[in-house]
Amino acid sequence: MTAVRLRHSAVLARMLLVFFVRRVLRAGFLKSAPVRVFVAVAAVLLLAVMCTASYFFLRPLAGEAAVWRLLFDTATVSILLWVQIAFLLVKVLFLNAEGMLRLSYQLPVTNRERSAAFLLYEAVMTAVVATAGLISLSVSALILLGPSAAGYITASVILPVTLTYLGLSVLYQVLTRLWRLVRLGRMAGVLNALALFAILASYSALMTPLIQRISGGYLRRETEYTWVTSVSWAWNEHGPWVALAGAVALSALLVTLVFALAPNQHVRQARYVKLPGSVRLRGVLGPYDWCLLRSAQTVAAAAMTVALFVFLLPDRSPVHPLWSLAALSFGGLYQFTATEQLRALPGAQESPWRVYARLIKAQMVLLAVFAVPALVITTAVHPGRFLPGLVPLVSCLGGAVMTTCISVVFPAEKDNPFSVFLGLSVVLIVTGLAVIGLGLLSLPPWAVTGCLAGAAAAFVGYAVQGIRTSESRRRNAEGTVGSEVRRRSRAADAGRRGGHPAHPHVLDRA
Repeated sequence: MTAVRLRHSAVLARMLLVFFVRRVLRAGFLKSAPVRVFVAVAAVLLLAVMCTASYFFLRPLAGEAAVWRLLFDTATVSILLWVQIAFLLVKVLFLNAEGMLRLSYQLPVTNRERSAAFLLYEAVMTAVVATAGLISLSVSALILLGPSAAGYITASVILPVTLTYLGLSVLYQVLTRLWRLVRLGRMAGVLNALALFAILASYSALMTPLIQRISGGYLRRETEYTWVTSVSWAWNEHGPWVALAGAVALSALLVTLVFALAPNQHVRQARYVKLPGSVRLRGVLGPYDWCLLRSAQTVAAAAMTVALFVFLLPDRSPVHPLWSLAALSFGGLYQFTATEQLRALPGAQESPWRVYARLIKAQMVLLAVFAVPALVITTAVHPGRFLPGLVPLVSCLGGAVMTTCISVVFPAEKDNPFSVFLGLSVVLIVTGLAVIGLGLLSLPPWAVTGCLAGAAAAFVGYAVQGIRTSESRRRNAEGTVGSEVRRRSRAADAGRRGGHPAHPHVLDRA
């Protein structure tokens, strides 16, 4: 087994960080310093609002140790769900990150060292998404309880999150090995996403009984532990040092397994898959449509959509099954970059509005392929859910507009998933502030609808402007390269350009 030199992995991770800062944090509309300041202020403001609300809600309970134990034990149950969601999201975004991998192909690093570098980035992204769910509770606990809150946060948040992430990483590598054994390595990313979603759905079904069990123990004035709160149990029963040592030892074992199971040869993922009936529909659908429909990202999103629809269809779920179609929007996050080669073809120059129409049309085709049978099945099983199903359908249309705008404003250059992650984060921050503002204003429904329509129009307008800027920049770059090539194709001996052919100077006689 090839050894993993962590120093080389750290250097590669730092190189990718520089690439991230230069080509992502300063790309698109983030090139403007005022815009970057606005986004940073919006993030800080959203964080301050969340922490302030949590502080005033929990301040009357500052002296109740049993209540804090209940809060952090139930938080452990929910944070594990957030970790699984974040892990699945990051893996789907990294499904076609081969362009990023090419940056390191000429460096003296092994595949396992390259995997270790990407593991660091994936861990950071997962930590950011998972922390967003509990940062308000943690900050409030530190303010109200002081240093004693560190024990709650370590035993109920930090250690469970670390162990869960490493356990999922080991499972991901085991599944990748399994698919390679059965000769399905090119589809390992999609199949792993399905397996992770199945685990996520199973755990979400167990959350309510787990929380009820913990809450029941609190009402009986007893300390009730479950397998989810094993770290908290060890922390309280055997002391913090024993629990911390055991968690560190287990984490070291899991990290070793992740590196040992990582394939020594990079597993290339299939960028496009062959769909049944694609030949017969070639005259109906255009290149933009097929670029989205056949993408491996879209296949992974479609598989999760079907699985989520089956999970939400029974009566036990209060969520409308058509909300599962929202996962289809993830296929559009790479759409603008994936269709760049189509726009670069000779004679393929089109107006920005026409390019945007083609991008949105592909999203609508994808949504219609799944929405029509999903609506028919839902109406057959639950006849009263036909009209309520229009709300998630309209929301899915809005999601397609949003992801198309993200793919234009934050282009995934070299299949860079960091761009997509940053775009999603910015949109979620702005959306969160907008929702809080609308809630504080208590506007009537028609005003809220108007605000949402205005936001959708802003997304469309900014996407079209981004397409215009991107195409203008690409044409200027092509013109510059072409002129340089033409200049270089001239005769080397410019001083002998008369009517006589140029002769090599070594044959000239004085």
